[in-house]
Amino acid sequence: MSTLEYTISLLETMPEEKLKEIQNYIQYIIFRDDATMPFKPLSEEEIVKQLTESTIKSDMGATTQADVVSQRMREKYAI
Repeated sequence: MSTLEYTISLLETMPEEKLKEIQNYIQYIIFRDDATMPFKPLSEEEIVKQLTESTIKSDMGATTQADVVSQRMREKYAI
């Protein structure tokens, strides 16, 4: 089952009140004031620039193994 299929099956079985909560949250995310957004939207040019810089750093070996990052996240956020 794909993520989309799973999501749809969850939505189809969800009580109406929960669907309204989800709808309200999505509207909040879409229509909230830009000043309250934690990250600013990036243009395609900005995204390409950041990805290019990341690729260069990665090629130079400036990376951290995924298991180390996961461990740090678990420790920092108690997950």
